[in-house]
Amino acid sequence: MSDVWLSRRAGAELTAYIRSRGHRLRPVEDDPRFGPGVESHADLRMCKMGPSGPVLRLTGAPYPAYPRGAAMCAVVLEGFVIHRLDITDPGILAYCRERAFREINVRQGYARCSCLPVDGKSVITADPGICAALSRVPELRVLRVSPGHVSLPGFKTGFLGGAAGRVGDEILFNGDLKRHPDFEAIRDFIASRGLGVRFFESFALEDVGSIIEE
Repeated sequence: MSDVWLSRRAGAELTAYIRSRGHRLRPVEDDPRFGPGVESHADLRMCKMGPSGPVLRLTGAPYPAYPRGAAMCAVVLEGFVIHRLDITDPGILAYCRERAFREINVRQGYARCSCLPVDGKSVITADPGICAALSRVPELRVLRVSPGHVSLPGFKTGFLGGAAGRVGDEILFNGDLKRHPDFEAIRDFIASRGLGVRFFESFALEDVGSIIEE
């Protein structure tokens, strides 16, 4: 089975479920160079290059602060890369440019946190700038949801994308998706892409820096 990279701070029920499905859980430990509150966020250290692509790692030492600290936090779909392109890690850009991916520039450096890739052609996000940029790309489907409703210790709010990720044929959520006001729309959108949904009702949604399958 696959490796699944996930913050050591993720919920115990989520991590137990990942192991129960036969995956190798790879806990991401704290690295204080990434700043308080995001020390163990996988999506600041690695980037999944589309549903069937490899996982690339940060090249060199991390930048100390946002926005450059979000160099790896891009969204890569089938033939598209979505990010604040002036900060994107050179390895990500090289991979995408070698394959002639379309580059979609957005203001949000934390694009992967803000945007949950469901499959190679669809995403869920509350970010209005990302929604506006993707609305001009007819090949992509976007579900816009309400902002907030996701915790991130030390910050006013977290992001839905940072509380979730695709593992196999399911989208997993770190917490109770039912507490989100757009629960039904999110569930139905994911189902429309032929994928399952798994969440855990015993704790609230928390942004832990995405779930990344390798």
